[in-house]
Formats: sequence, structure tokens, C-alpha cells
Amino acid sequence: MRSPKPRVVRGFLRSDAKPNFSNEVYEKPRELDLIAKKPVITITKLSPIIKAVDTMVSKGIRRLPVVDAANRLIGLVTSTELVNFFGGGDYFNIIKVRHGGNFYSAINEPIEQIAAKNVVYANIRESFLDVLEKMLKTGYGAIPILTDEGKVYGIVTERDVVNLLAGKPSDKRVEDVMTTELITIGKDETVGDAARKMIANHIRRLPVVEDNRVIGIVVTMDLLRFFGGEAFRKLILGNVEEVLTTPVREIMSQNLFTISPSESLGSAADAMRKYGVGALLVVDQEGLQGIITERDLLLALSLR
Repeated sequence: MRSPKPRVVRGFLRSDAKPNFSNEVYEKPRELDLIAKKPVITITKLSPIIKAVDTMVSKGIRRLPVVDAANRLIGLVTSTELVNFFGGGDYFNIIKVRHGGNFYSAINEPIEQIAAKNVVYANIRESFLDVLEKMLKTGYGAIPILTDEGKVYGIVTERDVVNLLAGKPSDKRVEDVMTTELITIGKDETVGDAARKMIANHIRRLPVVEDNRVIGIVVTMDLLRFFGGEAFRKLILGNVEEVLTTPVREIMSQNLFTISPSESLGSAADAMRKYGVGALLVVDQEGLQGIITERDLLLALSLR
């Protein structure tokens, strides 16, 4: 099954090109100081790539603002860029071509080599509505908040917004907003297959299926834990291609968080918050029906 690219919703704009927000959105606090997470864990532009992996895995985060020596924002690196680097996309050429397959040499490249530039951000003086509008128009899952000097002050993520709006009454059900066209992977496919599917399809999660049953899930953080841990010693001593042939079954999580299609959006938001996850597999008696993510909830709860 195919999955659409990350949704940048175009049909929600009014005639003045502003999002058609629900009334509940306007009732939320305007001050970003009340909403933004702070302090923000950052990484300097000359830090090695492996430091970004270690930081994300140890802190349980999947994005790091990249800053200069004065803490001014110059980029952003996410788990997706790192999966791209480890074999999912064009950044893999840094290992394969520039370093001749020498993983140990490649992971000491500065993080600025793979960090996204031209980051969408908000000034601390902007409102919650401004940040939400940027999220909806760009499809980005996090907006760094900067001071007037361009220094990183905080960050607002999709999860923060969903938690803020989770109490909004809604008559919609999970089945009304879930994604039904899924990209899946088999347990005997490889880590390299998983990385390539994620990058090619702009997704972070792959349900693992066998005989039309969901038996696990692989997310970008699973790949980072694998490359930064178990595979690290093999990568130093051997060829990265060998590690990429590791079967998905060896790194997948079998701890699945699911929800019924008939459950309310409030129940979905509560479950995500309770389990600390950004998505729930939607299952019924017939099996896997779809997936609902923080992005789905963000759109459903913030727009009319």
C-alpha cells in the first residue's frame, strides 16, 4: 500500500490566505513563552554526526536545532536526515563515495553537512496562531522560537499543539481522519530497505506485517538506536553495506500501541500522551486499517 507525502494542507485557507482555524484555537494563550519547550537541546554546527545520534537516542528526541557559537540558529537536523545518511537516501554518498565506505570516518563529519538549512522559525514576539499557521502551511512538525538576536529560545512541536488542543470537543472519530494508504514492510526485509522506504515516501514509521497481520513497527528512532548501538562496533570493523542487510525483525518493536477506528479523537490524543508516542495503529477485528498521527490530530483539532 502506498502512503501520501507529508500533508501540507491547501484547502483550509480563507480568502485572505489565513488558515480557517476553529474557535477553540483563538481561545488559547497567545504568548509563546507559555507554550514553547525550553531550554532547548541544541548541537553546534561543527559537532560530529555521531554526536547527534547519541544525543537523540539518549534524550529521546528526534530533532536538534543546529547553532553557531553564539547559539544563533543556522539549521535543523532530524532523525530523518540521519536515516538518510545511514543508507536511506542521497546523504549515504557521504559514507559510500566521500569516505569509500569507511563508516567510522564518515560519522565524524560535521553535522552541518546534513542539517537542513533555511529553517522555518518564529520570533518570541509572535503568537501561538502564527506558529500554528506556519506548521499547517509548511507541513513541518516543529518550529524553533528565536529571540530578536536570532538565538534559540524554545521550540514548539506538533505534540505540544495537540496537547494544548486535546480538550476541544469534536464529533469526529479516528476513522474520519486516519491515514489508510500505508507503506508497510516485511520482517525479513532489511534495515536498508526500511531506511530507503522511509526516505522515499517521506515517512517515519513502518508497520511490520506478516500474513496480513501486524507483528511490529519500525520507526526512525529504532534505526538510530540500532546504528548508534548494536551496529556501531560492526560498522567500525566492517562494511556499512553488511549492516544494512540486517533483517528488520531484529530491530522492530513488538510493543504496539493501537486504537479502534470508532474511538474519539480525544481518546486518540489521550493515548498518545499516555504512551508518549506520536502515532497509533488503527486496528479492528479484521486487522490493520490505518494509522493516526499527531499531524492528523493537529489538522482535525485546529481547523473548522
